[in-house]
Amino acid sequence: MKQIPYTTGKAALSNKTRLGLVHLKVKHLKEQVAFYREVLKMTVHEESEDHAVLGDTRKPLLHLKRVENLKRYQNTTGMYHFALLYPSEKELAKAIAWLFSLDYPNAPTDHGMSKTTYLKDLEGNDIELYVRTGERGNYVTVDGDLKFLYTDGTLTDGRDPLDLEELYKTLPENEALETPLADMEMGHIHLYGTDLSDMLAFYRDVIGFAEGLMMKNFFMGDVGLEEEQYHVVAFNSWRQTDLSAPEDAAGLDYYTLVLSGREEYLSLKRRLENAQVDTFMEEGGEYLYDPSHIKIRLEVDTEG
Repeated sequence: MKQIPYTTGKAALSNKTRLGLVHLKVKHLKEQVAFYREVLKMTVHEESEDHAVLGDTRKPLLHLKRVENLKRYQNTTGMYHFALLYPSEKELAKAIAWLFSLDYPNAPTDHGMSKTTYLKDLEGNDIELYVRTGERGNYVTVDGDLKFLYTDGTLTDGRDPLDLEELYKTLPENEALETPLADMEMGHIHLYGTDLSDMLAFYRDVIGFAEGLMMKNFFMGDVGLEEEQYHVVAFNSWRQTDLSAPEDAAGLDYYTLVLSGREEYLSLKRRLENAQVDTFMEEGGEYLYDPSHIKIRLEVDTEG
């Protein structure tokens, strides 16, 4: 067995780089706002007839834009899911217990490197709720396959049912489940891509992430920032398509990469120029496309 680190090499990006708002196009705005507020306990920061911004109690994380006549396409690149990162197993336990108290369908899963559950919103957008638990073990290769080796010697494929009984032990008796969070993050975004090698080269060599796991047998890879901030952008080629999502596609419009300051922004601009990747201005911001024609907005944290 060979141990596989969560990230390889040093990221060109600062470890203060983060994902910002994920922007979704939705058909039924009011119903979607109600879902995120009531089911995921998110806070509404802005709301109008055509858009809404939601997040934790302190900061925005998700932008919903109402667009009529949207369609759900199954054979294009785009978003597999966005993932909300919780600050502790206790808070994830509260979130999952709340979902079950509402009888809302979700799929608790143990990846070894993370504890998570998966669900869909009312229009079929996939969502992951999770905590990172990389201290529990490491990925290893066994006969060419990627496995997760726990510190106690247990070897799994990293896609096991989550032990909810164990997770719920983190909850104090009579804990209020409906309490909204103040410290949720947009932990990662997972994309339906085209060629895995092209996606890895772009996110590693051009954007500046550190190389993460490349699970070729599973047709999936990822990039991160450092050992403690692994799996920030993930991509798979499960759809085996070169088609990008048309304008009337429901779901992801674009996601945001927030750079830690002006110096980091200028360094990224140089890498983009060297790679002949153009950016463009639109809606008061700067954007670019990755190799799978997935749109990214660049922002700079002036306090970074």
